[in-house]
Formats: sequence, structure tokens, C-alpha cells
Amino acid sequence: MTINTVNASSNQELVIALMGKGGTGKTFTSLGLIQSLRKLDKAMIVADADTNRSLSRYLAGHYLGYGEEELKQLPLMTQAEQDFYEFQQLDSERTYREFYGTPFDRVKNFSVEPPDSFTQKYIKSLDEKLALMSVGTSALRKEELYSNRCSHATLNPLKAWLALSTNGIILADCGGGEDVGRFGLPIGAHVVVVVVEATPDSIAISEDIRAIDEELGIPVVYVLNKCLNQFPEVEAFEAEHQDTIVGKIPFIPTIYGKNPLEVFGEIEPIFNPIIEKILSQKLSSPQQRWERVLRWQKRLQQQMETKKSQSFSFVS
Repeated sequence: MTINTVNASSNQELVIALMGKGGTGKTFTSLGLIQSLRKLDKAMIVADADTNRSLSRYLAGHYLGYGEEELKQLPLMTQAEQDFYEFQQLDSERTYREFYGTPFDRVKNFSVEPPDSFTQKYIKSLDEKLALMSVGTSALRKEELYSNRCSHATLNPLKAWLALSTNGIILADCGGGEDVGRFGLPIGAHVVVVVVEATPDSIAISEDIRAIDEELGIPVVYVLNKCLNQFPEVEAFEAEHQDTIVGKIPFIPTIYGKNPLEVFGEIEPIFNPIIEKILSQKLSSPQQRWERVLRWQKRLQQQMETKKSQSFSFVS
């Protein structure tokens, strides 16, 4: 069984989100997965939601020859709120909280192939089948610095876009740590791939990420990276999660510091089996993915009402 035959007859979309402790090798893993996914010959958008933008640098540099100045010109998903509202035909009085409570048949879906008008505006084509969507970052984003809204608010369009994309392939690098999981950024993914460096600290963070994602109802698999030293904690982790570890990436000195896109031949035998294992899983329908959002919103609303009633009880 190969990538070309697994799930080959299905036209279903595939949304993969990568999470993990900072420095575990999510960018390296993302690039390897991207190259293997390209064998499916489907349109793919890579959503770089890590504020360090290393994935954007690798991709834009490799395919377009971009440097830092050109990178600054990429459209930024963090500036998409107004366009998102217009695409979903929402008025300015309607909050994201209300939108996340809207049934699936009353929201507008997004398209990768061909891109809808919203998606087209916030991607940069790398070649005929591959495009980049970048969140972007700024050292001084005044609309966040002087605002009563947290910076997560600017990620709401991306959160909804991941959940409502209904064709093609999307791979999202969600950034380091568990914070974006608490915000629920990957709630619309088919699967979260947690990249785990074979160290006790990385394993501890990965368990936090798993707990959050499982609470949200998102399937979780693991990729072990930089496998060199075998700590007791690593051995225990492997024994506990042997059914959900889809790959192990050894430490490879010969490609250290190189662009994985340019040495993919050396790592292809590692990444193709990882993709095959991901594709062999049962994938949720778009409606089922949106149901996660509705359940999350319902529980959030219940918690808010409970806190409100407790406040009233205290006052009285």
C-alpha cells in the first residue's frame, strides 16, 4: 500500500494540524509531510500559523526565491477579519461567539480547489498545486497592544477557515506549545499531529496538548523526532502510545541545517509511511468537524451562564 493508493478514490478534504513544544522540529516535520502529501496530486494550502514564520521562509524561499523583504509583502491572515465578516455575510454587531453557534447548513464553506474569493485573497501560490497562507507577526501590532481583546481574536478567521474548508488538502503549523489548543485553533482538523522530541520536557508538553485536543474531540497522533537518547520517560511514552505513534524520525546529522525541501530524497522513506498511517484513519465529514465547534460553543455558553448565576448568588 502506498500514498498513491491509500484513500485515492476519495475526494474528501484533508486537514492536518501540527502542534508541539517549541523547538521540537515542527517546521522540519511539516516540510517532510508536505512533500509526501504532494504525491496525492491534490491542491494543497499550507497555513503557517507560527509567528516565527520559519515554514513561510522555507517555502517562499524555495519556490519563489523570496527573502525577508518579499516575505513582508505576503497577505496576512491576522488582518482578514473584515473580509471574513463580509464572506460569511455577518454584520459588525454579530460576535464570533454567535457565529460558532450557527448550524452547518447556515454557514458558508471555504474551498481550496478552486479557491473561493476569501481564500484566494489570503494565499500566495507557490506552484500549480501548492499555496501558502501566512499568519504573520509584528513586533508592535497596536490594534492588539491597545485593545481589550486578546491577540487570539485575530486568529478567528483561520480557526473557522480550517473547520469549514471542504475540499483539497490543508496542513497547518499551529506554533509552539499548547496555547493555540486552549484557544481551539485546530478544532476543525481531521487530526492533530503532535511532534514530540524524545526528551522528558517535550513529552510533558505533548501530554498537555493531547489532553486539550481530546477534550475538544480532535483525534491525536504522534511523531517522535530527533530520536537519539532513550530516556526512561521516552520508553514509557512509547509503550503507552504505541497505537497512536505514526512515525519516528531519527537524528540525521547529514541534513542538519539544510532545507528539507532540497534533501527530501534522504528523508522520503521516513515521511511516506507517516502519511500512509494518517490517511488510513477514518476521517470526519465537514459536518462532523463543525459539530465539534458547536459542542465547544455550547459548553462555553453553559460555563458563562453558570459563572453569571454564581455572581448573582454572591451579590444577593
